[in-house]
Amino acid sequence: MRSRIFEEMTPEWKDCYTAGIFTEFMEQRAPGHTVADDKIYQKGFSDFIQDIEKNIQNLDYLNDPEAYDKQEELKAMLIYAKAIISFADRYAKKALEMAEAEKNPQRMKELQKITEVCSHSN
Repeated sequence: MRSRIFEEMTPEWKDCYTAGIFTEFMEQRAPGHTVADDKIYQKGFSDFIQDIEKNIQNLDYLNDPEAYDKQEELKAMLIYAKAIISFADRYAKKALEMAEAEKNPQRMKELQKITEVCSHSN
């Protein structure tokens, strides 16, 4: 059974498995649990929020029997994206506070980098 599953997987999925991104645990779940897509590296969460809101606006409730289910999933995605931004903002703020109080120059640079990265999550 396992070999049949692997035959159907994309080369990208197989590369992720070989690299250890996916484990046997992931074999037992739907591929959607981990997204092997570079969009998450190219866009910010504010971009995702805009995309989600546009998708919600474009739902066709009259002709698509799954529109309501899609709306609920998109609303959940919207909550998640906003939560990620809030989470990153809290870390950025805390890292900045820690950097301002840090005496070790190397650690201060690390904390400043954390602040920079977390501030750009949106």
